[in-house]
Amino acid sequence: MFDILTALYYNELDGLPGKSAFAEPCTITERMVLTQLKALDGETAEALKANIYCLAQERTATAFCSGLRFGAQLMAQLLQDI
Repeated sequence: MFDILTALYYNELDGLPGKSAFAEPCTITERMVLTQLKALDGETAEALKANIYCLAQERTATAFCSGLRFGAQLMAQLLQDI
């Protein structure tokens, strides 16, 4: 927990563990993207895969921070009632 709070404080969420967007088990959408990537030439597929990975990391960080804010607001409301 301390690592997560430290990462949030210093805005270094990249080092937190998590599932890669292309690691098994894949969702149906991830499988469709992988199928389309395999149809491309190697260089284009790798460039697109890197861009998809960056987008997924950004969305993960945004969702994590949103959930953290919601949890903090909920905790603050619960503590007010004590």
